[in-house]
Amino acid sequence: MDHKNQDDVQVEIREYSDEDFYPENCPSCGGQEIKRHTYKIRTIQDLGAPKICRRIRYEKITFKCKECKTTFGIVHPLIPFGRSYMPSIIDYAVSRVLKKGDSIRRVTSDLNELHLVEVSIGTVEEWINEAGEKGKLKSDFSNEPPPEKFSGHISLDGTFKSATTKKNSRKTGKPRQK
Repeated sequence: MDHKNQDDVQVEIREYSDEDFYPENCPSCGGQEIKRHTYKIRTIQDLGAPKICRRIRYEKITFKCKECKTTFGIVHPLIPFGRSYMPSIIDYAVSRVLKKGDSIRRVTSDLNELHLVEVSIGTVEEWINEAGEKGKLKSDFSNEPPPEKFSGHISLDGTFKSATTKKNSRKTGKPRQK
């Protein structure tokens, strides 16, 4: 684990490699003469904490069988395939939005500022949609009467909006009176 300091933020880098899980034989022919062919180093973001920025430096290796000349890679058990973020970040965002009802903007802001994870609103929205909850309400409120002492205002994402239209509003479809 490597530690660096940038602007009073401690950067924690964990290093993983496919070299740690060197294959015993070729998946195509079963041959045991395998050599390291190519590699690529990826940086994957992990869930950090205030003042701690966590990153994973992952060396993805392509192996080549000396017998059948097939190139292949392995699936690393700790690193998700094709992702730029660890599953802990995705689980955190999905649970905050779907289970606690936080807004996507709030969760994205918290990930960026508190957990030092560089993520966009669109990416968090993709995670929510992948969780299979797009367009679903937890309950159908259409037949329920409004709560007692309802002020006529609702809060959406921290913004207060009137639930009724204004008298002279052009959006009502009624002609304006002069």
